[in-house]
Amino acid sequence: MSRAIYLFRNIRTRQVVATTERSLLERPQLYAAQLSAPTYLPQPALRPDHWTPLVVATGFTTDRFLTNTFALVSQPGSPLVPPTERQKREYRLMKNKDKRIADRDTTERQVAQLARSLVYTDALRSESLPAGAKIKLLWQDRDWIKKVEDAGLRWPAWVEHGDLDLKRGNIILNPELRSSRATQSPN
Repeated sequence: MSRAIYLFRNIRTRQVVATTERSLLERPQLYAAQLSAPTYLPQPALRPDHWTPLVVATGFTTDRFLTNTFALVSQPGSPLVPPTERQKREYRLMKNKDKRIADRDTTERQVAQLARSLVYTDALRSESLPAGAKIKLLWQDRDWIKKVEDAGLRWPAWVEHGDLDLKRGNIILNPELRSSRATQSPN
């Protein structure tokens, strides 16, 4: 298991899942419960080319810190800003088909959940948070950093932000995220 948390976003449904693996094909039990129940049968097959990394949290120094943070991030989140009365009314008036499409868009909720879990860990000064820990968030779209701050959340001081280098939209090129197996020389 790598010491990073990957948030993947579906390019069609905008659904977001969290996993600790570089690929969604490895250990599907990590994210199976995060996918919404299908409203139609049969359930479509998981296509890796339909998922792109949204953000990668790296820099976890202990497995306990990674596990506790992953447990918080993988839970369903709430929006950055609560919906207004007008938005609630518009949602109620939507057709059921449009409601299902809107409900599948979990990008904002999962980014908010990531931010809240890091703030929560910082506020509790959790024993799982090692001294001198530095978490680096590598973003596909850095606009999310400002959206979180505009919603009133502040990133902890030990969180740094960077860019996620992607090839063809879903292949991660960042050297710090390469697997240790690929960088080791065979003996």
